[in-house]
Amino acid sequence: MTFHQCTTGEEVAKACIARSEGKTFVITGTSTGGIGAATAIALAHSRPKTLFLASRSLSKTEPVIQEIKSIGPSINVIFVELDLSDLESVRKAAKGMINREEGQKIDYLINNAGVMCTMPYTKTKQGIELQFGTNHVGHFLWTNLLLPRVLAAGGNARIVNVASTGYVLSEARLDDVNWDHGKSYHPWLAYGSSKTANVLFNTYLASHLKSKGVDCFALQPGMPQTPLYVHTQGDGPAAFPEALKILEKKYNGQPPPSGLMEEDEKTVEQAASTLVAAALDPRFDGKFELFLRNCQPFDTVAYTTDPESAEKLWKLSEKLVGQGFKI
Repeated sequence: MTFHQCTTGEEVAKACIARSEGKTFVITGTSTGGIGAATAIALAHSRPKTLFLASRSLSKTEPVIQEIKSIGPSINVIFVELDLSDLESVRKAAKGMINREEGQKIDYLINNAGVMCTMPYTKTKQGIELQFGTNHVGHFLWTNLLLPRVLAAGGNARIVNVASTGYVLSEARLDDVNWDHGKSYHPWLAYGSSKTANVLFNTYLASHLKSKGVDCFALQPGMPQTPLYVHTQGDGPAAFPEALKILEKKYNGQPPPSGLMEEDEKTVEQAASTLVAAALDPRFDGKFELFLRNCQPFDTVAYTTDPESAEKLWKLSEKLVGQGFKI
């Protein structure tokens, strides 16, 4: 089966049952209506053993749990309370997971949760600009705390980092993640910075984990109508007039290296397909450091995969979470 823009997550999951059956998945950002929820529901069609759904609200995740159980009554579905904007919550959630029998091995870690274009300027509990803190720093700590369990799964484990072609808006702002205490803050530039950080994080992980049997992929899911757009002027392409102004200025009126809206309008079920493919598609075995779009490899801009920037981001992230990690 050939996967493309209109493929659904369920279609990918059913085609890749051999890679999913009996496996354990961890997915962040699984509230109803979002891409993470659609991904979890799609995976329910592929006979997984355990689905950990990590999200802020049980009440917003309960409908997802019920739908999964209706598809696969034998699937072990476990809710994990996780607020990625609070590093204390991240540590508590990770500790609770790794202390469970079901969490001793993690075959697929899908880092999906995120916020976009938050206004006004807001900081996390630990004082980090909210988009960078939630989209990158929270996932940085989460991934590193769970990494021993990913490695315990043996070969063919994967880490999936949901990014966005929003990286075209800005390089990662590593010398001033707090935007001069908000004085120079622009919500779209901050979003772009956090998405570039997602890809750089993936670059670092992929280069350091390839020898350990763990493949790492970043991706652009597409633009379905989801709660992610709560801070913007609309859903899908209608959300982006300010972003397009930034791109026009940045690229002197020329098309950016990869546009924000090319072939990216999707349903949430179609958006989930690239997450499921990144986790399960055997075509990508051993092809670490890939960026995926529409279930296919996609070339990003150079600054998203620069090794020196990835190293700088890693060291900054260790400083922000107050803990070093050797992988």
